[in-house]
Amino acid sequence: MAPGKPLLQRILDAYGDMPRGERRLADLLLANAAAIVERNATELAASVGISKATAARFFRRLDYPSFRAAQADVRGQGFGHPPLDYSERFPHLGGRRPELSQHLESETANLIKTIEQQRPDELARAVRLMARAEKLWVVGFGDNYPLAHLARAQLIKIRSDIRMLPIGGFSMPEEFASITANDVMLALGVGRRTRALRYVVTGATQAGARVIYLTDSSGLDRPGDGSMVLRCRNTSPTLFDSPTAAVSLIHYLCSTLAALLGESTISRLRRIDDIHHSWGVVDELPVN
Repeated sequence: MAPGKPLLQRILDAYGDMPRGERRLADLLLANAAAIVERNATELAASVGISKATAARFFRRLDYPSFRAAQADVRGQGFGHPPLDYSERFPHLGGRRPELSQHLESETANLIKTIEQQRPDELARAVRLMARAEKLWVVGFGDNYPLAHLARAQLIKIRSDIRMLPIGGFSMPEEFASITANDVMLALGVGRRTRALRYVVTGATQAGARVIYLTDSSGLDRPGDGSMVLRCRNTSPTLFDSPTAAVSLIHYLCSTLAALLGESTISRLRRIDDIHHSWGVVDELPVN
């Protein structure tokens, strides 16, 4: 860890390598960095249900010799995220290409770290929520729109009433007005998140719907009670954040849902095949 980085940046850099106990403290500080100056080490550890030894390991992972050193550093530097130095972070933009082996190593690490930090019971609960939903909403804005489109394309093959936001040509409030407490939302907030996503997620929880929020380690947003957060690692040695782990996690959720739905999945796939056969090659049908 490079010396001189603010606390929040150190946490974001190390988050994917943290065991579960340390991530609980990381989540607290990412959401409220002021907690480190408002509490002593014992109180901070107790507030997230971990031991002082775990908290000590957490701060050593961030290259602080002690909790007091981290506390003093935060008092001196403040709590904000520094602007990125793009020329330092992405040297290949100056003409040096990233190596293919470096790309493979980064993508592999993203997948491994993402899978390692998942809790099987939480993934199982997410799939159960998706199976029981009256309507299943998929939401993604900006760079998350292709991820939402992928999720919707897989889900529509295995169950009915999949809603997507945004949907081209339609006003979102009119679409969103159909959400109820019997629905579940898969909200995608990997990388840069938009104000529209925050409005939609807040509106869903206010309506009583459950939210499965898929984000990366920098996502501080929290859906409402009864909902859940799934995190993926999206680091990259290049200009663009990696979507690989997010795609893999979406694929796992959809595949596991298909298995859970069982016979209804098979019936729906047969029905889709029947339509394909009766219509011929759909892509060659005239549009008018």
